[in-house]
Amino acid sequence: MKKVLLLLVIGCLALSACRALHIGPKGEGEYVVAESLVPYDENNLASMKKEGELAAQKAAVEKVAGIFISSTSTIEQAQLVEEKITSKTAGFIRRGYVQKAYRKGDQWYTRVRVMVLVKDIGEIIKQSDADAFAKKTTILVTSREKVGEDLSLKQDCKQAIYKALKNQPYSLVNGDNLSQNNLDNPTPLIDKARQEGARFIIMADVQTAPLQALPGLTSPFKTYRARANIKTASTKNYQIIAEGADQVSGLDPVEGIAAQKSISAACEAAAGQMVQSINAAINSANKFNVVVQNVKTIERLKQIQDIFKEMREIEDYNLTKYTNSDAYFEISANISSGEELTAKIIRSYNVNFTVMAISPQNIVLNFI
Repeated sequence: MKKVLLLLVIGCLALSACRALHIGPKGEGEYVVAESLVPYDENNLASMKKEGELAAQKAAVEKVAGIFISSTSTIEQAQLVEEKITSKTAGFIRRGYVQKAYRKGDQWYTRVRVMVLVKDIGEIIKQSDADAFAKKTTILVTSREKVGEDLSLKQDCKQAIYKALKNQPYSLVNGDNLSQNNLDNPTPLIDKARQEGARFIIMADVQTAPLQALPGLTSPFKTYRARANIKTASTKNYQIIAEGADQVSGLDPVEGIAAQKSISAACEAAAGQMVQSINAAINSANKFNVVVQNVKTIERLKQIQDIFKEMREIEDYNLTKYTNSDAYFEISANISSGEELTAKIIRSYNVNFTVMAISPQNIVLNFI
C-alpha cells in the first residue's frame, strides 16, 4: 500500500512539474495565451464564437512565429513564414481551450490558452533562413534633395543610392525625407530607424543648382551641378561608420532632367564610396552562442529578446532553437569575448540572470 502511495505522490510531483514548465509532448510545444476581437453578430452566435476562437489561435501562432524572426530577416522570409505558418494555424496547435469569451461593445472578445508546436515553427523559420540567398542587413535610406532653394520630392538621390548598393548584401528600406532639423540633430531619426528594425541608416543631403554659361557662349543645353554628402550611422551606438561626398554635373536641354541627372550622378558616386566601410562595419561584430535556461514561457522568452534588443553592443540576435524551456541564440556583438558580453548582461540585468558557464564564444545563463 505504501509503495502505491509513493508512486502516486511521485506521479503527482512529475505532473506538477510538467504543468509548471508548460512544456508540451516531447518538449515540442508551449502553452500560449492569446486574445482576439471579432465583430459581434447576434444572428450567428455559433459561427461568431468559432471565428473568435480561430482568430485567437492564429494570434497565438503569430506570437510564437514572431520570436523566431531575426531583425535581419528579409521581407521575403517574413512572407514565407506567413505562407507556411500563420496561414495554417490548425497544423501548429496540439490542444487548448477558451479561457474567456464575452461581448465587448460591438465586438466579441476571446482569450484562449493553446499549446503551440514551437519546435515545428522554429524549424520552418530556420530552414527559410538557410534557403535565403543571403541574410541581409537592413539599412534605412533617407534623404533631403533640393533643386535651387526648393525641396524635391522625386527621390532621385534615393534611387541612385539603391543603384550603387544593389549588388551588396543589404536590404535597403525606403525612409523619410529629411528636414534641416534631422540633419542638425539626427538622434531621433536614428532611434526611429532602430525601432523599425534597421541596423544602419543612410542620411543623404544633396543640392543642385544651374551653372551660368560663360559670356558669349550660347547652347541649347542646360547644366546643373549637384553636391552630395551622405553619411551612414549605426542605429545601436549612433556612430558614423561611413561617409561619401561628390560633385557631379548634369547636362540636358530640359532643365528638370539636367537637375535630375546631376543629383543621380552625385549620389551614386558618393554612395559607392561607402561600400567598403559599410561592409567592414557589418563584419566587425563577433559571433556568440548564448543558451538561456529556465525560460518556461513565450512571454518570458520575449522579455529576454527585449533585453538583447536594448543592449547597444548587440548588433543582431537570432533565436535558433527553443526546446524543453531552453532558448538557443546566435548573437552578433561588438564585444571581444564571452566574458565581456556576460559581464555587460549581468551588470545591467543581474536580477534576471545567473551565470552557469562561460567560454570565449559560448555562454550559458539561467533566467530567474
